[in-house]
Amino acid sequence: MPTYQKHGIGTFLINFTKEYSRKCGCEKLRLGMINDNLVLKEWYEKNGFSTYCLKQYDNAPFVAGYMEMEL
Repeated sequence: MPTYQKHGIGTFLINFTKEYSRKCGCEKLRLGMINDNLVLKEWYEKNGFSTYCLKQYDNAPFVAGYMEMEL
């Protein structure tokens, strides 16, 4: 939602999730996204995620990208 972009909300949510997950004993965070969304992919990379898998599902008009980060 462009109205809410560039205000630090996403970064706040990622940082909150990382800290909460560490406290709960998690070792990794993982997510899935549309791999062609390069702006979002670069934002996740800037926040510590890296791609570990790409998958083309039957009948899906996009490639799914899966990213993870070590905590």
